[in-house]
Amino acid sequence: MAAHPAKAEPACDTMSAQAQIPFFDAVERGRLREVEAFLAQGFGANDVQGYGFNVGDSPLMKAAQQGNAQMVKFLLRRHADVNYRNANDGETALLRAAKFAGSGGISDTHAINFRQTLALLLKAGANPDTPDRNGGLPLFFAPTTWVIQALLAAGADPNAATSNPPLIEHAHDPARVRLLLAAGARPDVRDAQGVSALAVAAEKGRLESVRQLLAAMAPDAVRGTDADGLNALDAAARGGDAGIVRLLLAQGLPATERTVRAAATQGHLQAARLLHRAMVPPQWPSLEAGAPAEARVYLLILQQKPQEALAAYRAFEAVACGRMTPLASAVDAGNMEAVRALLALGVDVNHQTPAPLRSELVPQPQTSSGLPRLVHVLPPPCNDASLAPQAGSPTLLQAALPVGRLPFAPAPGNESALSPAGFWTDNALMRAVARNHLEIARLLVAAGADPALRSHYPPHASAQTWLQAHPPSHGASLAAWKKLLKLSRP
Repeated sequence: MAAHPAKAEPACDTMSAQAQIPFFDAVERGRLREVEAFLAQGFGANDVQGYGFNVGDSPLMKAAQQGNAQMVKFLLRRHADVNYRNANDGETALLRAAKFAGSGGISDTHAINFRQTLALLLKAGANPDTPDRNGGLPLFFAPTTWVIQALLAAGADPNAATSNPPLIEHAHDPARVRLLLAAGARPDVRDAQGVSALAVAAEKGRLESVRQLLAAMAPDAVRGTDADGLNALDAAARGGDAGIVRLLLAQGLPATERTVRAAATQGHLQAARLLHRAMVPPQWPSLEAGAPAEARVYLLILQQKPQEALAAYRAFEAVACGRMTPLASAVDAGNMEAVRALLALGVDVNHQTPAPLRSELVPQPQTSSGLPRLVHVLPPPCNDASLAPQAGSPTLLQAALPVGRLPFAPAPGNESALSPAGFWTDNALMRAVARNHLEIARLLVAAGADPALRSHYPPHASAQTWLQAHPPSHGASLAAWKKLLKLSRP
């Protein structure tokens, strides 16, 4: 006898967020038995998440992103669609696995095994050439060489139509370039802006990648330009690797004022000299009004005018007002040759931005938090109108520590709140410690940098206190830092 309609079992709710959250949470956390129970209740291996930031994901995508091979195998046996694409971002389970395969992590519920996860998906027929919404392929997102190898072995096309060619993305890694070229990737491929793999490798200073690409490219492709009319030599000038500059000059790419200026602005002095000598006739570029201070200083150094270079440096330093000096920028970039050249001028190695005349908390009702922010008001010449923030732009520097009004504040209307854009509150040695540039720090200390000098601004740290708060993970490096900064016991 048929059951009375009023007594029939109600259908399982699998669509509401309240019902879906525990199901997808169990998948993501690798709780296999819970997932099996949910499927028995009426949930499906191809259900689509309908809530939250990852709306549109399938259970298989979740498991693949976690590198949970056991869950992937279970869902595939339950007929999960291996080529399902999220309707919002266009991603697939394979793309998620490829994208996250380089991440670490520990789970107390399942083993993380991206190699097996990738193998299971590919064996089940996952298409390695399915792009996401923005044209990114699994090959593009592959974070390691072995992922690229696995995708290529499964038939991934390194020349699949996309606005994000994999060879350009991986041009910084010679091993990846070798794999892709061996698989037939076109060496002259360009992205939507006309940028080539050669230009990317040149700007990143990857000499071996440049050599491989040059060996595979036709001369016309080597000389090609992007949408802005820039070629690989322009990119090499910005990157500053002298060896790459030599290679490209030997390929017939012309040295121009533009390339010399680009190298000089970044403090790539050897590259700038090579480019200058290759010009016909050799000439140093002129500088437009408003050119970066670094460009003026470095061009004067290149022209062997040290006194003028020092004067230009000090002129900028006098009105820096919280902006990075050329020395700070060189340290930040890890540019050893620029640091040496600036120290040879006799610049103030302990310079930091001026102390504020006034620091006070002011209400900021327009912020999302509604909390007050700390405003630093600096003395002349930092109150110049040219430093006044533009209308509609953020104007205040947020800080954690409240600071009271100082008694010698100027009269209202005679000061200026410093815009946070480019605001720099420490000295060059602190910057070297923060970036773990030990050899540069040695140069700075030898030139008189004080490891105990504290910043004018909260939390008033020094190079010594910064190291103590953020020690490097390598023990030998930490010992060397402590010795250099005079933190080792006698």
